[in-house]
Amino acid sequence: MPKEEMLPSESEWMIMETLWRCGHDLTSAEIADALPKSSKMNQRMVRVLINRLCKKGMLKFTVDPDDARVYHYSAARGRDECRRAKSSAFVENYFEGNRLSAAFTLLEGGKLSAEQIKELEDILKKARKDI
Repeated sequence: MPKEEMLPSESEWMIMETLWRCGHDLTSAEIADALPKSSKMNQRMVRVLINRLCKKGMLKFTVDPDDARVYHYSAARGRDECRRAKSSAFVENYFEGNRLSAAFTLLEGGKLSAEQIKELEDILKKARKDI
């Protein structure tokens, strides 16, 4: 499991979600424009977060062939991989590593649809086979 400091923070996660949702390289200005208006992040803050994500190995970049001052960013790690790592860190930090306790707490907090219950049953069936 990656160290928690190597995982994206909540603000950094918004940058990652923007890139995952878009599905192609974006400049820092394009990322800033694509963020939800509720984020209230200015372009300078977006650049700071992008630099952090690059240092964490979460983003990769290419230099624009026409303008060396422009960088195009893309996700270096997938959404599912990051979700698994963040989930594991969450369980370790708040539930002393007890996945069952974490699952119970999350499931008790709201109603599940029939489709979600079916998905949960499928996960449990798979878990039984893996024992």
